[in-house]
Amino acid sequence: MKKISLTIIILSFLILSSCNNSRNLKYLTGYWEISSVKKDNNKIKNYPFSGTIDYFELNENFSEGFRKKVKPRIDGNFDITMHQINFNIDEEKKHLRLFKFDLNFSNSIKLVYGQGENFTENVVKIDSMNLIIKNLEGLTYEYKRFYPKNYLDE
Repeated sequence: MKKISLTIIILSFLILSSCNNSRNLKYLTGYWEISSVKKDNNKIKNYPFSGTIDYFELNENFSEGFRKKVKPRIDGNFDITMHQINFNIDEEKKHLRLFKFDLNFSNSIKLVYGQGENFTENVVKIDSMNLIIKNLEGLTYEYKRFYPKNYLDE
């Protein structure tokens, strides 16, 4: 009986620690290619290939950063857009507080695009190869890690 109890405790610990690891923001910095969009667990759109990649960069404290759209080129480099969305991280809830302008939000988590529309995005899961972000409209964006490749050297 003690072995079963100990096994249950160890399994519970492993499950809980894997949940914490799934939100580990140290993996956010880098290139992410969208693979699908879902709503209510139903795929709305599948992206076998995307012409644009999201680049995220976090500061050393994992508290703020920016997101940019980039377009991969055949030589392994990127065409980079001038637009970037700055964000802050709510560490307790793992929300991305994103905003296009230097706005300060007190006790709220908002994403402001263009016309002042507010959005919230939550990091549902993150690891070295997968990123899942969900917004308040119920849209879930699934990303996979993207690595640039130089096709000219082949």
